[in-house]
Amino acid sequence: MFELLALLVPIARAQLGEPPDVGLPTTELPQLIGNIINFVLILVGVLALAFLVYGGFLYITSRGDEKQISTAKLVILNAIIGIVVIGLAAALINFVVDAILQGGAGGRPPAGPPGGRGARGGL
Repeated sequence: MFELLALLVPIARAQLGEPPDVGLPTTELPQLIGNIINFVLILVGVLALAFLVYGGFLYITSRGDEKQISTAKLVILNAIIGIVVIGLAAALINFVVDAILQGGAGGRPPAGPPGGRGARGGL
């Protein structure tokens, strides 16, 4: 009987005050989503870098074959475009997540018209 009561003590303690720390993450949802997206962008960036290396390898080993040179140039061009798009996407995602976490437009209140009056001049 006392063993059963001993098992219920942590449950009762959680009801009285703050809940016990169970090791769950305490980050906000937008930050968590941003971290996941950044992780995926890093993986895709590594893949794009691998394609850049592959294109360079094709170019070096082409031995003057025009078809292989054009294929290598196309792979390199697409890899560079991919890296640029990934960089822009990472910058945009980080900007949006920071704006959400700070409460809108960078945490600043919207600017009103000069003089502090409304559009009708305070009428």
